[in-house]
Amino acid sequence: MIKGMIISHKYRFIFLKTTKTAGTSIEISLSRYCGESDIITPISQRDEKIRQTLGKSPQNYQLGTKNFYNHISAKEIKALIGDEIWGSYYKFCFDRNPWDKVISLYYFAVKNHKKESFNQFLERGKYKGAFNFPVYTINDIPVVDYIGKYESLQSDLKAVCDKVAIPFDGWLPKAKGNFRKNRQPYTTQYNESQKEMIQHYFKKEIDLLNYKY
Repeated sequence: MIKGMIISHKYRFIFLKTTKTAGTSIEISLSRYCGESDIITPISQRDEKIRQTLGKSPQNYQLGTKNFYNHISAKEIKALIGDEIWGSYYKFCFDRNPWDKVISLYYFAVKNHKKESFNQFLERGKYKGAFNFPVYTINDIPVVDYIGKYESLQSDLKAVCDKVAIPFDGWLPKAKGNFRKNRQPYTTQYNESQKEMIQHYFKKEIDLLNYKY
């Protein structure tokens, strides 16, 4: 699955991209403010077309024999950029209610729902791809300065931009937003055992961010 990130030396921030949290939309929007020395990782070809219309494209993501990449973890980023930049830049990411996030992942990953039901998707363990906790933690300890929530995306992103002095105008593209056909509340799509499955696997995210079913 494609993921991504931005390191802005211009604004001294690190955006860690997580799964199914509007990360691509955030990345495209924030790319508009990046300087020539900033690091922007590649995203899908379809989404790059949106970014190209804004005059931006991936840049500076190759570092010798190692690359920064989409959905790279905090541990890997820190090892690549060193303690000084890691410690002095403002680090942030977003996460989302796990039950809603897994539903979103299902509709994104499974194009033919007649061939694979939501229950089959869960039984195959594919829901584990929505576990974002390792992206923004090291040794199970959160190492970012701020974890915004998908449920309050606009206000949380505005708060981040105010913090690092980005003149954010509120614009976010609708990247990857057309896959989910069933817009019923996630609570209507789980039975009790499925609900508990997500509760157990995403416990660390649920406890940290105080999510409820």
